[in-house]
Amino acid sequence: MKAFNAIVGRSAALRYDYFVKKAADTEIIWGLYDEGWAMTTDRDGSPVLPLWPKSEFALHCARGDWSGCSGRPLDLLAFMDKILPRLAQDGVRVSVFDNNIDAEIAEADKLLADLRRALEK
Repeated sequence: MKAFNAIVGRSAALRYDYFVKKAADTEIIWGLYDEGWAMTTDRDGSPVLPLWPKSEFALHCARGDWSGCSGRPLDLLAFMDKILPRLAQDGVRVSVFDNNIDAEIAEADKLLADLRRALEK
């Protein structure tokens, strides 16, 4: 629990970096799912897909509108190949590692580039 709290309590930018590294290491990312992927909106009302590096972080955010959701893994390489390009095309950004306070909101193209760089290491 101590390690969990130490990571969750970091800044959104540091959690983004942790997400990218952990995703590259495990080649798995996590979303919340309940008859469809959990979505949210940014300040302008544009759609945003929330993602986490581990199931326990996703489940930590499964409250409120997401209270019926369960964590669902996504294969990183398939996500990068099929979903991120589609999100970029549709103008959907990604909320990376929400902690119920804030998250790093990234363009799909930026996240894709960062994940590619991390996988090359």
